[in-house]
Amino acid sequence: MASLTFENILSNIKSKKFDLIYVLQGDEGYYIDKIIHALEENVLKEEEKAFNQTIIYGKDATAMSVSMAAKRYPMPPAEFQLIIVKEAQLMKDIEDLEAYFEKPSQNTILCLGLKGKKLDGRKKLAKLVKKFCLFNADPIKEYQLPAWIETYIRTKGKNIDNNANMMIAEYLGNDLSKIANEVDKMLINTGDSAVINLKHIEENIGISKEYNVFELNNAVGAKNFNKAIQIAHYFASDKKKNPLVLSIANLNTFFTKVYLYLSHRDKNPYELTNLLGLRGEFALKDYKTASQQYSQIKVEEIFGLLKYYDLRGKGVESSGEDEGALLIELLVKIMK
Repeated sequence: MASLTFENILSNIKSKKFDLIYVLQGDEGYYIDKIIHALEENVLKEEEKAFNQTIIYGKDATAMSVSMAAKRYPMPPAEFQLIIVKEAQLMKDIEDLEAYFEKPSQNTILCLGLKGKKLDGRKKLAKLVKKFCLFNADPIKEYQLPAWIETYIRTKGKNIDNNANMMIAEYLGNDLSKIANEVDKMLINTGDSAVINLKHIEENIGISKEYNVFELNNAVGAKNFNKAIQIAHYFASDKKKNPLVLSIANLNTFFTKVYLYLSHRDKNPYELTNLLGLRGEFALKDYKTASQQYSQIKVEEIFGLLKYYDLRGKGVESSGEDEGALLIELLVKIMK
């Protein structure tokens, strides 16, 4: 079977075009949960679920128990029975499902959800599932996040401006479940607003439009010492929401792109935009500004500082300094 995208799979399920077996595997649990939910919503009518829908957890399952359940006939008038094995990565003998995969029941839709793990591609089971629906739920790439956020919000009937989009991407990272949950909560409180902006983000997600990792990167890139230290003090006032590890990770991402810009500044803006994984040439301005403040040698030194302070924040070579003090010390050394 040809490889299907997440959107293809959801579309087929909603159109009642079912595979007999679904294996959903990988680190991005959001996709796995969404496909499982789509099966729960579309395979059976509500009145058919009591006798024809079975949820099994991998830690309690064996290949024999899953196979036996899958070989049962559905209770009329249902055409299918639906069996979902959640956390199937915990099944100790999952490879023993080979016999069932070779001759699956035509009246059962079996779904295995493996979070954080994949079937061994060298084994027969992984080869057999290619005849059905195999979906690799791989984490989204950082540069794809803004487009994903924009599309997700559009499915909710709204739009988002670029600054607000970038702030969500920078602050929440690439955990799609976390992003979806935060966005859903925010949308409840945005009323008739057609476009999500920075004010909505600040009021509902708790990300300050002035004091956030996005603004910290820009302040450091421009060597705006006062603004960078102000942000550091703000972070220190709420370390739970603004941990040192998050600030360092974002600074590392920022300076990685600055280094790429410095290494390829002879390229045209379109090429640079693609190289840095940015959306639109307007996003280049912050990296252009930083490239005028920092040399490649200095950026290489900064990578060393980031690694050193990351370790200190985790207790290595540290005498118990406060995270806020460590961040300020780091910023001073970066911008000097």
